[in-house]
Amino acid sequence: MRFESPWAFLLLLFIPFFLDGAIRSRFRKPKDGAGAIRFSSPVDIFAIPRSRRTVCRAKVLSALKLLSFVMFTIALARPQSGNQFSEIEASGRDIILALDVSGSMQALDFFLQDERVDRLTALKFVVKEFIKARVADRIGLVVFGDQAFTQCPLTLDHDILNAFVDSMEIGMAGQGTAIGSALAIALKQIKEIESNSRTVVLVTDGKNNSGAISPLEAAKIAKELNTKVHAIGIGDSGYAPFPVRGIFGGTTLVDRKMEYDEETLKKIASTTEGEYFNAKNTEELKRVYAEIDKLEVRDEKTFEYVDYRERFFPFIVIGLLSFMTHLFLSATVFLKIP
Repeated sequence: MRFESPWAFLLLLFIPFFLDGAIRSRFRKPKDGAGAIRFSSPVDIFAIPRSRRTVCRAKVLSALKLLSFVMFTIALARPQSGNQFSEIEASGRDIILALDVSGSMQALDFFLQDERVDRLTALKFVVKEFIKARVADRIGLVVFGDQAFTQCPLTLDHDILNAFVDSMEIGMAGQGTAIGSALAIALKQIKEIESNSRTVVLVTDGKNNSGAISPLEAAKIAKELNTKVHAIGIGDSGYAPFPVRGIFGGTTLVDRKMEYDEETLKKIASTTEGEYFNAKNTEELKRVYAEIDKLEVRDEKTFEYVDYRERFFPFIVIGLLSFMTHLFLSATVFLKIP
């Protein structure tokens, strides 16, 4: 609540003039002989008992006049209430997330809240945090294994995008790793969009072994299209635990050698003027996406404004009711005959 014309409250200084004369007289000391009728000897009028009606008349009528005056004064000050709004004006970026969903992503060497999870589960968790931070950006999703396809086109509807991230499953695009095809699909989607900033975030834990186009050829095309590629490698070329179902239905962990091509990922990033990162656990993966968030800076301006609505009408109504009640009682119950 605010008042558009607060100077109107200066009128409250005139409140004493709206009090009944009998009430005002109690706030000042009577002069000698004041309030007395001259007989053979002075008689103090204040010593004469007053009826209950006389006492109530001064208090009730003064209260009604005072209430009416105060309500009109508040209405004149124009009370207003408002709702605050904010707008974000941002130079949004177009970002394609190219994520590996091949069979190697089922390696159980990542942890979430002290619980062992596969690489894809950890990746999905971190990617959703990244999406949450990119409010004004259009983000698309490409998944790849043996094949690569668009899971979600560029969109500002991040709720839909998160739903597609949640729906990703290991092996949904095959067991192999087609890094070059993933980049080609991402570039095909992003090149048709008019944008001042195009970025592909490529995430994989393996070595290119599928697809019709090599990763470095795709990187050269990305450079021609002025598209930056940040390459993120998960794990390394060592051993990683994989779940294996036994003959009796139980699951055990078996270490398997990983094929990790760090050199190719570095070349992809350097060719497109992007950055290369390596993450061996969930915390490192979080830091990688935090670094990418800093690299892809957005120019944002926030505007706040308040939509005010006038709230003087109830005060006018109360003031009028008080004034009309005062007139009615003065002419009936508290009628004063000279």
